Amino acid sequence: MKQFSTSYNTKPIKPMWMDMAVSKGISHLFIFILFLFTIVALVSAIGTYQISIQGSKDLLETHAVDIAVNVGFSIERNGFQKRLFQKIVNSDRWEDLAFLALYDYKGRIILHSNPHLIGKKIWDIRIKQVIKDEHPSTHFEILATGERVFVLDFPLKLSGSQKSSVHDIYCLRVALHTYPAQSIVRRANVQLILITISLIILWLISFFFIWMWNRNIKLQKMLEHQERLAALGQMSAVLAHEIRNPLSSIKGFAQYHLETQDNNSLKEDMKIIVKEAQRLENLTNNLLAYARPLKIQNSTFNIKGLCESIKMMFLDKLDNIKFHINCTDEQVTTDENILMQMILNLIQNAIEAMENKKEGNIWLRIWLDGNTLKLVIEDDGIGIPKDIRDRVFEPFVTNKTKGTGLGLAIVKRQLDALGGEIEIKDRKPSGTIVILSIPVEIEEDILGE
Repeated sequence: MKQFSTSYNTKPIKPMWMDMAVSKGISHLFIFILFLFTIVALVSAIGTYQISIQGSKDLLETHAVDIAVNVGFSIERNGFQKRLFQKIVNSDRWEDLAFLALYDYKGRIILHSNPHLIGKKIWDIRIKQVIKDEHPSTHFEILATGERVFVLDFPLKLSGSQKSSVHDIYCLRVALHTYPAQSIVRRANVQLILITISLIILWLISFFFIWMWNRNIKLQKMLEHQERLAALGQMSAVLAHEIRNPLSSIKGFAQYHLETQDNNSLKEDMKIIVKEAQRLENLTNNLLAYARPLKIQNSTFNIKGLCESIKMMFLDKLDNIKFHINCTDEQVTTDENILMQMILNLIQNAIEAMENKKEGNIWLRIWLDGNTLKLVIEDDGIGIPKDIRDRVFEPFVTNKTKGTGLGLAIVKRQLDALGGEIEIKDRKPSGTIVILSIPVEIEEDILGE
């Protein structure tokens, strides 16, 4: 038999009108579509942002080349005037111009928009590379003021020079303020932020919608389940009442004839009638237990004493079954009667699971875990078949030929009343493990100890 582990919480319920698997499938499909949409939107926004950065850089480069060409013409006309670059920068022609500088192949400053720097040397590999390759280059640079500027190093060969030697080539450095061109990037930044915020809001709304949808499904199932239980309980009460009276008469007459008859064959028939009448009595009792409203009556009792009572009940009935009990010696407060009924039902199920075995084992363990009473019943019987594993707590669901399928349904209903949870696992190599977790009250003096 395949091993499995199934956890049940007595509160969440699957919807009847829509299978939970279908509901989860639709939710996952919706999230997958939303995820794809998010990826596409982010890729598009990031692509736009990168295009904006490149566009801003291309705009700065084009503008810097235009300035460099015009400045070259000015040098051709006016020569190396000391304050030429200062006048150009201070004019209103190019408002985004940060500074101008002209370097020779040795890195000496020939002209500068700051006249105090003329004649000084700087070591900059870019300048020598531009003069050597006669090819312009661009880069961003941080000034002493902390401002980030766009720099174009432009090779400049004056028309008066006839040779192509590096001695006749200068490097014109044009530095531009990036703020005007960066407006493109700023707009892309704003767009990227707005898209990100919109996607976050969309995800939050989507998760809220999915949560509300699943919650509505569960509430719908809960309502249908309560209506079904009410109808089933009413029917069970009527059937139990109508069956009990004639059944008592049948059983009474059968027992009377069983005691007074000398005919052995007739006695065997009477035994069968009594046995089947007792089975029907158990059915009516279970129907009444399932239909009867539960009233919680808490009391304080000792766990070990409860286990001793259970052991005495089954001591003479377990000829081929070994009963192993391990219980803590502590006081708890809950409904002892309901707890006892649940344990007896689960032990009876374990006994029935081993009815075709020559010998078997049942383990009962009860202990306290904080304010939770833990109860484990374990057997090495035949286990629970796969085809009914998800419906074992529904009324009249059983794989036993003589079972009613009400035992675990009653346990679930009683556990629900106590606010507990149940978990069912397969036991290897065979059998079943049932774990109950029930909230209980513990006296403060016990906690203090």
